[in-house]
Amino acid sequence: MFEKFTQKAIDVVQAAQNYAVEFNHAKILSQHLLLGLFVQSKGVQAKILGFDKINFGELNKEIFSSETNNPNQNPKKIIFSLEIRDILKTSTELSQKLNSKFVMPQHIALAIFSNKNCGAYKILKKFDIDEEKIISNLKRMLDKSSDIKALHPEEEIENTELTNINDFFKEKTISEILSIAQSKLIAPGYEILGTEQILQSILDNQNYEIVNILEKYNITSKTFMEELSHIHSRKAEFENSEKQIIFTPNAFLSLMLALDYAKESGSTEIKAEHIILGILKSKKGIAYQILSELLPKGIDFEDIVMKKLNDKIPETLAILRLAKEEAINLNCSTLGTEMILLGILSYGAGIASDTLRRLGITLKDAREEVEKLITPQKEIKNITYSQRAKKMLEVAYETAQEHKRNKIKSENLLYGITKMPNCLAMKVLANLGTDVLEIQQGIKQELLGGMDL
Repeated sequence: MFEKFTQKAIDVVQAAQNYAVEFNHAKILSQHLLLGLFVQSKGVQAKILGFDKINFGELNKEIFSSETNNPNQNPKKIIFSLEIRDILKTSTELSQKLNSKFVMPQHIALAIFSNKNCGAYKILKKFDIDEEKIISNLKRMLDKSSDIKALHPEEEIENTELTNINDFFKEKTISEILSIAQSKLIAPGYEILGTEQILQSILDNQNYEIVNILEKYNITSKTFMEELSHIHSRKAEFENSEKQIIFTPNAFLSLMLALDYAKESGSTEIKAEHIILGILKSKKGIAYQILSELLPKGIDFEDIVMKKLNDKIPETLAILRLAKEEAINLNCSTLGTEMILLGILSYGAGIASDTLRRLGITLKDAREEVEKLITPQKEIKNITYSQRAKKMLEVAYETAQEHKRNKIKSENLLYGITKMPNCLAMKVLANLGTDVLEIQQGIKQELLGGMDL
C-alpha cells in the first residue's frame, strides 16, 4: 500500500495510528488521519490547507467526540478501517492523475475532500474553511512541486517504479521470515504485520547468523518477548468483511531499507541481518524501540554485523564506498550513476574495470568529465543516492538474480548503467568515445563467452 508514499506522507499515517491509540478508539479512522495531517503540516502547507485558522484544541475535541469510545481489550494489534483505506487508495490514484511520482500529504488532503462521506470531511466542514480555494491551492502546489528542478540532474528520472512489497515473497529467506511473522497474527479479519512480528520470527530461528550475533548482547526471543509484553501501543478491531494482510508503515520502511542494504552490500538475497539493520536504520517502530534499548550504547552494530558476515569487503560494497568518497571529494551530496562509474574505475579490479580499461576509459578522464556535469555544493551533510542510481542498483540486483549469482558483481553494476542510456554515467562514457553496445559486448568478452544479457 505504501510503495509510493513519501516519508512525510507515511509520517501522516503513522501519526494517525498514534492518535487512534491515544484516544483508545476501536479503529483508525479518517478523523485520526486528519489530525495526523494537521500536526504534520507546517508553514505554507498549513496555510494552504486552512489549518492556520483552526484551533488544535477544538479540532482535537471534535475528533475525540466523533467516535464512540469502546475501550479495546486487545492492545496487541491495530488496523485501518475501510474508510481510511479508501482514502489512502484515492491518494494513490490522485497522485497518478496529477502526474506525481509519489504520494504526498497534499494528495491525502485532496482524497479527504473527495470523500464527502468520511468523518474527516464532515469535521472540516464544521470549521470556517474555503473548500474550493483549498482544493485549487493544493492542486497548484502539486503542479509547482512537479516542475521544480532537482539540484542533481539524476533526480529528474522518468518511468521508474519502486519495488513492490509483493516481490519480497519471491525470495527464500525473507519469504520464510514473513510467513512465520504472519502466523503470529492469529486474530481473524484485517491483519497488519508490524516490525515486532518480523523481528520475533527472526529471533525464533537459530539458523540465522544474526541471531548468534544478537545473543552476545542477550537479545533472544525470550528477552524480546519480555520487553514486548510491556508495550501496549497497538489497538485492534477486526472486520470479517475482508481478509488481507498489510504492513504497518514502519514495517514497510524497514523492509525497503533491508533491500537497500542487500543491494549495497552486493547480496542478491535479502537476509535476516539486512532486515535487522533495516529496522535499526529506520529508527521507528516497536522492534527498533526494543533493540535500541537492549543493544549497548555507543557500538557500531552495522559494522559488527558486516565484519562478522564478510571475511573481506564484497566487491559491490567496496565500489559503492569508493563512489561515496568520490562524491565527497567532488563536494556533491548526491551519489549518482556517475559516482558509481568512478567507484568502478577507482576499484580497479573485476570484470567492469577490465572492460572499461580495454575501451580506453581511465579514472582521470572520467573524473574530469564528471566535474563538467555536476555542480559542487558548499556544504555536504548527508550523501544520498539519486533516483537513477537507485534504479541502476535495482537493475544490477535483478540481473545478478537472473543469472543465479549470490553476489552482485561489478559487471552487473556496469550493465545496469548501460540499461539507463540517459544517466550521467552513460553521458560520461559517451563523451569519452564509447557507447552501450561496445560496453555490453566488452562485458561479454571479459566473461569468456559471456552471459546472456
